[in-house]
Amino acid sequence: MPGFSTADKVSDLSGRGVGMDVVRTAIQALGGRITTTSQPGEGTTFSISLPLTLAVLDGMVVEVADETLVLPLNVVVETLTLEAGDVQMLRPGRNVVRVRSGFVPLLDLGGALGYRAPLEDMTGAVVLLIGQEDGSNAALMIDNIVDQRQVVIKGLDESFHRAPGIAAATILGDGQIALILDPSDIISNAMSAHLTVAPQTRAEGAIA
Repeated sequence: MPGFSTADKVSDLSGRGVGMDVVRTAIQALGGRITTTSQPGEGTTFSISLPLTLAVLDGMVVEVADETLVLPLNVVVETLTLEAGDVQMLRPGRNVVRVRSGFVPLLDLGGALGYRAPLEDMTGAVVLLIGQEDGSNAALMIDNIVDQRQVVIKGLDESFHRAPGIAAATILGDGQIALILDPSDIISNAMSAHLTVAPQTRAEGAIA
């Protein structure tokens, strides 16, 4: 509380009971909380809990149709560059890509997010192989990989429309705002749009 102090004497730097209450007020303003646990003769532990919107994420910064986006790095299994013959079309708008001994669904991220029309020529395109919670994989086609870095997650204001596939946002080091994607949500929405096509089963030996 303001004014509380355990110091025997007041100095210019301490003992006036100013500081800890400011920290608590700032944390509460962020939606977090601070708890105090003391053991006589041993010491005091201060535990700070911050909301998810202030969490730090290991992200992969990518470019799609001149837009800068961030994907969680922990879902990226590997990166690939498409070559002629890697992609096979099941039907218009539904493609699979060969990954060694198996096939996985291929999604054009720019087309899925509505940034541009799906690309017709995919040769040389960069692909991120995404591992999903159910153990399956899907491939997201992007334009370029910019960097890998830690970013601070900023929650979107409630006044914004909840866009499928958009988890949050972040501010990059150069001040640019980038959306943080939810790859599983993007893949799920894209797959549900093609329910008339039987689910693609990966061949034995494909990447897990």
